Amino acid sequence: MNSGDAPLDQSTIEAASVAIGAAQGAKQSVPEMPEDADAINAEATAMGSMGEYSAQLDALNTAKVNLQNSISQMKQVTNPTEQFVIQRISGLSNITGVEAVTEDNDPNGNLGKAGGYTACVYFASDLVDQSKVYISDGYSGIVGAGTDGGGAVEVYANVDDANKRNDYLAVFDGTILSSGSHDVVGTCVVRTSHLLTASQQKALEGEIADSLTKLE
Repeated sequence: MNSGDAPLDQSTIEAASVAIGAAQGAKQSVPEMPEDADAINAEATAMGSMGEYSAQLDALNTAKVNLQNSISQMKQVTNPTEQFVIQRISGLSNITGVEAVTEDNDPNGNLGKAGGYTACVYFASDLVDQSKVYISDGYSGIVGAGTDGGGAVEVYANVDDANKRNDYLAVFDGTILSSGSHDVVGTCVVRTSHLLTASQQKALEGEIADSLTKLE
């Protein structure tokens, strides 16, 4: 906890604090021994379970492992490389292809710019009726189909930039300009097509997030 490293799941810090507090509260102090023999024997009997902290130690170890894993997950999805994203989402169920943007074909023109994404990988999904996907003139392939064809994983340098992008996309939620679902995972924004149903969006979004944060 004192490392200052951020976990992916903030609740792991809260759980660790609770475990520490419970352990500190369970600490027992050795009482002063009386001089009378009978009183000493009675005190010794009462102290029979003193020093038994196995439950607290187990809770501390569990909280420690969970926090360490969550910190490792956060590091894994903090400005990951384009190659990492491609490797993690390729082959997932319902994802039929992936393509990373370049400066030449970036539909948003944000690649590498201040506050923009450091990488962006679009993917196609067989859950989407591709005949309904519009591709703008001058574009082609999976990138040309944009998020409509399945979705995308946008990678940002830090959490603030990712949240700003997510907040911007949220402005269009529920309007005809909505491009689909979006959620922040580390410093990535995971997006899915508006042509998917809500349940399909949630399932695909969750599968991608699980793959990106899986520890090996």
